[in-house]
Amino acid sequence: MHQVGATNVIIVTYPQTKNFFRARLTNPCMSTPHHRRFLVPLLIALLCTGVRAEPVDFTLDDLDGKAVSLSDFRGRWVVVNFWASWCSPCVRELPELVQYQQHNPDVQVLGINFEETSPAHSREFLAPFGINFPNLKIAKTPLVPFEPLEGLPTTAIVNPAGEMLERHVGPVTATHLQSIIDRHR
Repeated sequence: MHQVGATNVIIVTYPQTKNFFRARLTNPCMSTPHHRRFLVPLLIALLCTGVRAEPVDFTLDDLDGKAVSLSDFRGRWVVVNFWASWCSPCVRELPELVQYQQHNPDVQVLGINFEETSPAHSREFLAPFGINFPNLKIAKTPLVPFEPLEGLPTTAIVNPAGEMLERHVGPVTATHLQSIIDRHR
């Protein structure tokens, strides 16, 4: 948020969408055409200062109780996949995630079980799939900006700098994941 006189200008950037930014004035008198001529150059100047997305991070326990942070994988692409055992598209997607991880060791897949079950139950459920990537237990506090989720499964793509570039709701295939990452490289 940038303060201009007695008016606050809130700028939100959305680099992954066509609407690159949105500005909201907190002082209604600044909405007049006279003041808009002042606001447009200000917004352009602010955007030219190299606005970058902040790296995202979270720390969750894996199924063995070991803390795993997203920042542990800085320097690598990360596929963060939210799933649940009761979600049939999630279950159908698991072999695709295993295949993707197997063929892309430079990318780290992280599964996040979005249900409150015991680690033993999660391990038992995942055993037949031959899971080859860490699976984490969801915490009680939301993982912003990943949550709130719009549905399951949800897959987020995080670049090596730790910026979330894209979020996909619904099942993904190994080929689809590769195309998403290739598009952002």
